[in-house]
Amino acid sequence: MAFIIGALILLLAVSFPGRVIEQQVHVVRPGDTLYVIAHQHGLDWQYLANFNNVEDPTKLWVGTKLRIPLQQSTIRHTSEEQLLLARIIHSEARGESIEGQIAVGAVVVNRVTSPLFPDTIRDVIYQPGQFTPIERDNLPHTPVASALEAASRALAGEDPTGGALFFYNPRTTRFREYWQTKPVIKVIGNHNFAI
Repeated sequence: MAFIIGALILLLAVSFPGRVIEQQVHVVRPGDTLYVIAHQHGLDWQYLANFNNVEDPTKLWVGTKLRIPLQQSTIRHTSEEQLLLARIIHSEARGESIEGQIAVGAVVVNRVTSPLFPDTIRDVIYQPGQFTPIERDNLPHTPVASALEAASRALAGEDPTGGALFFYNPRTTRFREYWQTKPVIKVIGNHNFAI
């Protein structure tokens, strides 16, 4: 942690519905880069840039205070459920950035915490009519490493969507009329994230 000085532990309310995320503040020093700071905290640099509304990551000024989310489990889950989450992320978000994969995992986590959906990862994923890989019985047995990382980070409270309960690819969906009823709050890669 040679690059971190003056790190303060704070509890800040972030605009994720019903959730307080514990954060750390990193004060940028000469020589710091967003990539190095993100790597030190086990985060993707693009996610960290988005989390802090950094428009140009090449212009990181000395003295800038970056918010760093601390990873804490937000819901109770078994190791089997974490693997199941990684499998659904692999199937639904393969080819997407790590941020897009975390976002898909966050939708499942957000559903678990919502009174509108079942209260376990397994029940959310296997709820009828919700996930195409379940309907088609083609969920992969072994997820790729990035899906495992995304599941872990989503379970730790990372949510690049800001509280979405749904996601879909607007180019491939079969239910355009339905999705028009859901307000889109974020677009990441090929997916729209909605509430």
